[in-house]
Amino acid sequence: MSEIKRYDAVARSLHWLIAILIIGEYLIGLNIDTFDNFKWLHIQVGLIILLLVFIRVYWRITHKYPKMDSSLSRSNQIMAKMGHEVMYLLMLIIPLLGLALIITKGKAMNIFGFNVPAIIEPVSRSIRSIIKSTHVYLAHAIIFMASFHALAALLHQFVHNRLILSRMLPKKIADIIEGKK
Repeated sequence: MSEIKRYDAVARSLHWLIAILIIGEYLIGLNIDTFDNFKWLHIQVGLIILLLVFIRVYWRITHKYPKMDSSLSRSNQIMAKMGHEVMYLLMLIIPLLGLALIITKGKAMNIFGFNVPAIIEPVSRSIRSIIKSTHVYLAHAIIFMASFHALAALLHQFVHNRLILSRMLPKKIADIIEGKK
C-alpha cells in the first residue's frame, strides 16, 4: 500500500471552508453591534461551523491522511501536533460556548429559520458574562493560532522547501507553486 502524500478532496474542502467561515465569523463578531442582523447571522454561521467541525472530526477519524513530514525536527512535529489539537478543541469549544450563551438567555431562538422554544430558565448575567468573555477570548485565540498555522505552512513551503502546504491545496495549485507547471 502506497503512502498517502496529500489530503483527500473532502478533507481539503472542509479545511478551507471552515477556515473561511471562521475568518468571516470572527469579522462578523467584531462588528456584531454594527448592523441589526449581525447577531442572527453570527449565530447561524457559528452553528454551521460547529456542524462542519463535527463532520471534519468524523472524517479525520475514519479516513487515512498523510503522515507528518519526517524531515521536520522532533520539536516541530510536537508543535504541529499540539497546534492542530488545540485548534480542533477551539473549533469545538468556541461555537459550543456561543450556543451556551444563546441557551442560557432563556428565550426562544431562531435556528436556520426554525423557531426553537427556550429550553431552560434564564441564567444570571454574571454567569452569561463569563461565558461571553470566554467565547470572545477564545475567538481571538483561534485567529492567533490559525495565523501562526498559516505562517508555519508558508514558511515550510517557501523557505524550507517542504511540501507541507501543497498537501492541503488542490493539485493544480500545488503543482503551480511547486514549479511543475
